[in-house]
Amino acid sequence: MFTFAPMFFAATVAPRRERVITAVFFFLSGLVAATWSSRIPDVQHHLQLNDAQWGRVLFTIYAGLICGLPISSWLVSRFGSRTIMVTGGIIYSLVLGILGIADSTWQLVLALFLFGFSRNLFNISVNTSAVEVQQLYNKPIISTFHGLWSLACFVAAAIGSIMIAQDVSTCIHFFIIAVFCALMSYAFKNNQQPGLNDATENRPLFVKPDRYLLLLGAITFCSMLCEGAMSDWTVSYFERIVGADKNSITVGYTSFIVAMTIGRLTGDRVVARFGAINVIAANGLLIAAGLFIAILLPYFFTAALGFLLVGLGTSIMVPQVYSLASRSKKMKASYAIASVTFIGYIGFLIGPVMVGSISEAFGMQWSFALIAVLCMSICFLTAKVKKLGTKKD
Repeated sequence: MFTFAPMFFAATVAPRRERVITAVFFFLSGLVAATWSSRIPDVQHHLQLNDAQWGRVLFTIYAGLICGLPISSWLVSRFGSRTIMVTGGIIYSLVLGILGIADSTWQLVLALFLFGFSRNLFNISVNTSAVEVQQLYNKPIISTFHGLWSLACFVAAAIGSIMIAQDVSTCIHFFIIAVFCALMSYAFKNNQQPGLNDATENRPLFVKPDRYLLLLGAITFCSMLCEGAMSDWTVSYFERIVGADKNSITVGYTSFIVAMTIGRLTGDRVVARFGAINVIAANGLLIAAGLFIAILLPYFFTAALGFLLVGLGTSIMVPQVYSLASRSKKMKASYAIASVTFIGYIGFLIGPVMVGSISEAFGMQWSFALIAVLCMSICFLTAKVKKLGTKKD
């Protein structure tokens, strides 16, 4: 039934085939993640949880993400990125289906932990595959993969809107997407180019990162802290500070996410022209500039422009850091990516909380100003990374 995938790709050259397969898995990852996000209010309402209870329930996703990092990197190193990518894609998709039938808080908590765990199983393997395919091309292509992930989020949001408008239950919605994504993942199980994504020798579960990876992790921390804050607080900023009406309070976040998607889809060309380190440094300044525009000129169009610049600035940060991390002389790519991801997750977790705490005490603009300063520090961090990279070479 699913022989179409091997038949189609057998006729193409290896690099192109591997690139398309990896792109498909990035799209599936984004589709599953955003499908869950599109029905969060419905799940909360179904279980009759207040915001405080819901916040604690959602934290189990992050617990699963963090617990899954070392195990995922070990599995990818042990069995190869393709094997774990296919397995992770199937598990991640099926857990989405389980989320749709969770009928109590404890069932949802368990399912969300598994959802976070399997998401990292998928995330580490698909990003490891991306850097391996990039090596085949010998040019930057990893940001485009992440752009497809973002594009899949738009598709999932559109599907979610249709499902809600047609009064389709969360259970059926999740089941349809879960089956589709699981079958698509399974379709590629035997389509592996010999010599690529191969398993390697057994390695320890935990490996201490060196200074090079810690610096890259610090860059990821700043970028993901900003992403987390923008995801949770741009709507509130437009409502409270800009004073936008209810029909247009999402413009800031929309500007941010659209710019991020465009930046990822086009960023590889910029990186090829100027180099990853230089682009990361410039994008740190771009984030800061965008935030300061939104802070100092809190009007509708200027704030939207500011968040658009923030979206462009954050767009290529994580993909390019993954690419740089994969060049580590100390670790396999899967371990290196997991190391910088772990540090980045800390930023993603504390970003929204930090904004809320500082906003309560001093105002939301001061919290955004602190994020701008942190992102300006990326220039300093990239200089250190460049220096260490030169020494390594």
